[in-house]
Amino acid sequence: MDVNNLIRGKNKDKKKIAENMNDLNIKVETLPTATMMDEKKLVKITDNNVLTHINNLIPNLIQTGNAVNNALSAAQSGNEVLYRAVIPAGEELVKSKVMKGAVRGFYRDKDGVKGHANFVAVKAKKGSVAANSGTAAMGLASMIVGQYYMTQINNELDSINNKIEQISNFQDNEYRSSVFSLASHVKEIANFQAEILKNDELRLSKIAQLDNLEEKCTQLLGQANLSLANFAKNDNLDYDQYEKQLEKAQSWYTYQNNLLEVLYKISELRYTLHLGTVSREQCGALLSVYTHQVEETQEKLIRWHQSTTKKLKIDIDEVRRKRGGFDEVTHFLPGLIKDDWRFKTIPKRTVSMIREQTLRQKKTLCQDTTNLYAKDVELISKNGKLYYVPADKNEA
Repeated sequence: MDVNNLIRGKNKDKKKIAENMNDLNIKVETLPTATMMDEKKLVKITDNNVLTHINNLIPNLIQTGNAVNNALSAAQSGNEVLYRAVIPAGEELVKSKVMKGAVRGFYRDKDGVKGHANFVAVKAKKGSVAANSGTAAMGLASMIVGQYYMTQINNELDSINNKIEQISNFQDNEYRSSVFSLASHVKEIANFQAEILKNDELRLSKIAQLDNLEEKCTQLLGQANLSLANFAKNDNLDYDQYEKQLEKAQSWYTYQNNLLEVLYKISELRYTLHLGTVSREQCGALLSVYTHQVEETQEKLIRWHQSTTKKLKIDIDEVRRKRGGFDEVTHFLPGLIKDDWRFKTIPKRTVSMIREQTLRQKKTLCQDTTNLYAKDVELISKNGKLYYVPADKNEA
């Protein structure tokens, strides 16, 4: 897809964002030194480009001595003031033009107005905020949220790649290399770069690249589905044949699950690069289709395992199988004395593969449904370091 067409297609979204910028402002409150913070919620901001933008928009925030909780929604163009307010957690702030020279708001719950919050106007250094305007603040907020999302996705892709690398004894080198190539290209996009989110043309080119990678991913996933479905047709196997087929099925099973995860990550990356202006449902329009295909394929695989293990008298709980053929004949008399002699131990790996491939579970992977782009960006300055505090999932 042509990048210029994508950019033109985004004009409406950009206009909508631009219109909203005029209503943005920065609200800052100084927290008491005794304030307790949940360290697990703090996401350290390490990208130098992002730190530079924060310092330009909110001078000396990084160097401040006290912990400062900054609710960063953006800078209000043409008005050289910062707003410092204390808002109860989880409440929705509503603007009100009751007070002259300042702003007074109220927060509410589902039952209506619950209390009031005062904004205290604090004079900013000449040109420090107004010069940056709402545009800079909006861009910075998107950068911080984008870094958070992309870092999460990148870490999850590391785990996926490790699982793929562990696949052994797989003969189709062309398929194997295609999967590695796909995972590597998706991970390359997930490596956060502030330049991507700052530059519309570059950002939209990455979205176009994701579209191509999604097509490649669905092709590879479809091949894995068909290959696994073929195993279910092998209904007349002896134990040795079943064990060999089981090993081959394990490779395809691993590819299938990890390719589905990659498809989910592509959806999340697309949402991230759209800066939340396109719904998650639209960004992941193909997820339900391919998730359903995976579930159907694995149901066939489960029935094949159940039928074959029953026929071969495999007991995965006891990690053994009943002897067959000549081996069964030679152990018939000893088996009358001791029942265990009628059975033969099977490898633990065999049991492990059967258990994994027959694990019936819904493939609705943990898809993030939060929209942090629509929330204030809360920053914490602590000991000269800056942290982002994502809104709780039940709030976002």
